[in-house]
Amino acid sequence: MTPLTDREIETILGRPVCRLLSAADRRAFAGRRVLITGAAGSIGSQLARQVADCGPACLTLVDHAEHGLFQIEREIAARAPGVPLDAVLADVSHIGLRAIFRAARPEVVYHAAAYKHVTMVERAVCAAARVNVLGTVAVVEAARETGARFVLISSDKAARPHSVMGATKRLAELAVMARAGRMFQPVVVRFGNVLGSSGSVLQVMRDAIRRGEPVPVTDPDATRYFMSAGEAVSLVMKATLLSRRAETYWLDMGDPVRIGDIAARVLALEAEAGHPPTPITVIGLRPGEKQREDLTTQGLRMCRTRHRRIWVARQAPGDAARIRAAEARLHEHLLVGDALGALHTLVSSVPEYAVSDQAWSLAVAQSLHVDGHARPVADRRAS
Repeated sequence: MTPLTDREIETILGRPVCRLLSAADRRAFAGRRVLITGAAGSIGSQLARQVADCGPACLTLVDHAEHGLFQIEREIAARAPGVPLDAVLADVSHIGLRAIFRAARPEVVYHAAAYKHVTMVERAVCAAARVNVLGTVAVVEAARETGARFVLISSDKAARPHSVMGATKRLAELAVMARAGRMFQPVVVRFGNVLGSSGSVLQVMRDAIRRGEPVPVTDPDATRYFMSAGEAVSLVMKATLLSRRAETYWLDMGDPVRIGDIAARVLALEAEAGHPPTPITVIGLRPGEKQREDLTTQGLRMCRTRHRRIWVARQAPGDAARIRAAEARLHEHLLVGDALGALHTLVSSVPEYAVSDQAWSLAVAQSLHVDGHARPVADRRAS
């Protein structure tokens, strides 16, 4: 799929796209050792590009997707030939991560590796918990041991989650903050949908139009927060420079946009490119999806920072012992593939999580192989 131009992005967003990194910001990253997980993904690759442009002392790219990592390594090598570059093929939830960190000696770690597709993750609670929660734990522990500044790329789906993806990202946030201390000050940055990211609603719409098929829309009146990958990454980097302690940041993404408006704008742009318009078909919200996204809940109080588009969330500290116990239970469930046990741990750890019926029923079915029978869903919900 051809990348979107700035004009196309601005047309779809209905607002100007901002260029946010200043010369002073770039100088602050020059000469630093930076490690990015999920470096082949939409956000990770954009982080790699913008960090490389700053002239870091070393840039380490970590991802388990072989082809994607190969592509971003080649791109960065051509884009910034003077930057020492190391592409490491690895899964953040598997052993060997500490050795990678000891070799890289990063000063700043951006953790962007995650399973993010809501509808797919809704059917794969064990995989999501392994990568999004325990993978985050492994990376934050490795960062703490090496003395690096750790930044978790989180999501608006973590606010009042209705999906497995959102619940795992919220538990990941809690796990990161549970490790904060005088000598280790991690940062969480939360934002919404990145326009044109892999598997995004925009990509689905464009693919349908170019095949001459109806454009699928879950709910025309559903709203989502959107920003470009460039905006998101530059704000994440700015938040890194702003932070002085363990904090959660919220990126101002402007007003939420109706999905129906997004579809109409994409149809108009594709018509300009010579693709005949196709009808819109309403398919309804899928399990785990909300009609409206939130960025702040869970007792977060939003306060201004020096940058007008970055807010900091003040919240009561979590119960670190309870979070560590949840991580241990999750690990035990995943060792035996107990999806129902893993889902139950998410529910007990993230009380505001509203579980979909699909997630419960699939977790029951997937756990049949654990002990030969499944307990009634209502019993596990109440336990």
